[in-house]
Amino acid sequence: MGNYVTLMDTPKDLMAVHVPTEDLGDFNLTQTGWYALDDGEKVVLGPFESLAECERAIRDRLQPTTGV
Repeated sequence: MGNYVTLMDTPKDLMAVHVPTEDLGDFNLTQTGWYALDDGEKVVLGPFESLAECERAIRDRLQPTTGV
């Protein structure tokens, strides 16, 4: 499988994973790149061209919303 990189200490429900060509079928994907996976290894966000882009998307996704 791809290289798993744990991003944040809290919360630990999303992680960035680089999915190379040989692992696309494992995740039912058609494009290589960086993806955000939940703790069940389900793709939530992506693909991204870089780890930094993926990390930003994860932070944005996990940031508490304000208002309402």
